[in-house]
Amino acid sequence: MTKEQLIQIAQQFQEEGYFPSCAISIFDARRTLCRFSLGDALEDSLFDLASLTKLATSTMVLDGIEEGRFTLRDTLPQLLPWVRNDMQFLHRLQGVTLYQLLTHTSGLPAWYPFYAHPDFESAFRAVLLLPRVQEMVYSDIGFILLGKILEETWRAPLQTILEQRLTQPLGLGNYGFLPDLEQHILPSGYGNPKEEEMIKPFGVQFQHFRPLNQPIIGQVHDGNSWYAFSGISGHAGIFSDLDGAQKLGQHYLNTTSPLKLSAMQEQTSGRGLGFEVGKMYPEGCGHTGFTGTSLYLSKSLGVGCVILTNRCFYPDGNYKLTNPFRQKINQLVSKHFAQKEDKHE
Repeated sequence: MTKEQLIQIAQQFQEEGYFPSCAISIFDARRTLCRFSLGDALEDSLFDLASLTKLATSTMVLDGIEEGRFTLRDTLPQLLPWVRNDMQFLHRLQGVTLYQLLTHTSGLPAWYPFYAHPDFESAFRAVLLLPRVQEMVYSDIGFILLGKILEETWRAPLQTILEQRLTQPLGLGNYGFLPDLEQHILPSGYGNPKEEEMIKPFGVQFQHFRPLNQPIIGQVHDGNSWYAFSGISGHAGIFSDLDGAQKLGQHYLNTTSPLKLSAMQEQTSGRGLGFEVGKMYPEGCGHTGFTGTSLYLSKSLGVGCVILTNRCFYPDGNYKLTNPFRQKINQLVSKHFAQKEDKHE
């Protein structure tokens, strides 16, 4: 599989309307094996990672566990004073553990418009009035809480914790919240049309959605992250170029940590500790982001792939889920780039 063949495949998906622009990097534990970009993207362009932010959050949580700051069995009342000091919060959250938050098995709902309330506390009270969910339900709310746990543990803003505990130590470069607007940043979309529909069943109002005719550039696309948390949250908000996302992936390809190795394995219902497993990730794991981003890692094959796209950047708001593209590229990576220790392709 040559670079030119991969580019042709990506161009076909681009022509079929899966994304206007993309950047892709295939790598092993030490090197970049293949890299290219299409459309308006450059190889060092910044993309809104959306829910790939969750991998940064879970990595910092796993590091905290290894340092003895907390354990997978610790509960929210143990970790957050405002939970144990309020009877409503305590009653609802007393059995929720770090393990459950990382595996999306906490019983918390998938989503709620925090920005439709004046503050976090009133929004969270509304969340707890929703029905408790059963089994695994992918939840932004769980990772919002993980971000709060990190801030409480290190007594610092999440942006500072990320910089000091992940970006600098791992050399992730342009990887972080609130990007420098002087850099080349790909627009992620126009307004939040999907969220304007999602908010309706909750019976709340929000009058401050971004205009549907203006490109979103340098502001996180996710509504809760941007409107409720000023662009900094445990579930979404990080921007990165290929290098930053790849180096985080290489950290896992190189790890010998039993905890991080277990994080990459299925724990329950297609979920590791922060990671997802399944057919999209041949012999491995990964994660996706709403804006069209993904990270694929296979420890056994010694290979990984970052896909960054801006799939929502269509003026008519008509965009496609990029899973067919992700799955196609990841399958090709697993087949043609696995364990190529002495070749660049």
